[in-house]
Amino acid sequence: MQMMDNNTNPTADKFKKHASKSTNGSMSKSWSFTDPELQRKRRVATYKAYTVEGKVKGSIKKSFRWIKDKYSQMVYGFRS
Repeated sequence: MQMMDNNTNPTADKFKKHASKSTNGSMSKSWSFTDPELQRKRRVATYKAYTVEGKVKGSIKKSFRWIKDKYSQMVYGFRS
């Protein structure tokens, strides 16, 4: 059984950190908070979160309405 060194391990290549160049002590461009692409991604993620929140609220409202209707039918009988 041969020992594998880190250079031949395919999973080690996936997790290697690449050094980023810095100018004047500032962070690299890929981590900049003023990057328009990053701002767009954050905005889209926020929209998706609001969508999911709305769907959950709607589902809960429908569930309570269904429970209320079933309770009313049991207590008061079927009325249209």
